[in-house]
Amino acid sequence: MSLETELAKFWDWANMTPDTYTEERGLGEWEIDYPGWDELYKAADLVIELLNKEFNHDLAQQLVFVLAIDNESETILQKVDDKLESKLRFVKKALNSNQPQARWQMAELLGRTEVEDREKLLVNLINRDKDKYVIRRALMSLEKVNHTKAAEFAKSYLKDPDPFMKLVAKEIIKKKV
Repeated sequence: MSLETELAKFWDWANMTPDTYTEERGLGEWEIDYPGWDELYKAADLVIELLNKEFNHDLAQQLVFVLAIDNESETILQKVDDKLESKLRFVKKALNSNQPQARWQMAELLGRTEVEDREKLLVNLINRDKDKYVIRRALMSLEKVNHTKAAEFAKSYLKDPDPFMKLVAKEIIKKKV
């Protein structure tokens, strides 16, 4: 059982590729109906064990894809948080991926787990990501790491056309430390 094989089964079932997934996934939630989650999770566990021994970009990329498609249950996110010993390289790989569902989960991880340069990584995500949801999650995580800096960034989103972005910005600004 390899993660590559299990991912291929998912993409076949979904009638998508990793590239089309970001554009065609819709609002999601349909991924939870995939019948092969147990096998995907087992294969992901094996990849995490391998990454703990030696970082491998191809395996890490496969894990990024599983992280993205598992965005509803966040089981893979929890496995990465609990079991991946050195998270920084994987976090960077996910943050630089074309998978917004992986990027927002890495923002979440950075808000709750000590990772080297996590504040800088969150700021970079806020500054460069195009996906509003990713930015919102990064702002919320930055608020946990450095409230003052998050409040500064939040000010620039108070008049954002996205009502959820405005709401997050207002909540961060009004929160007192």
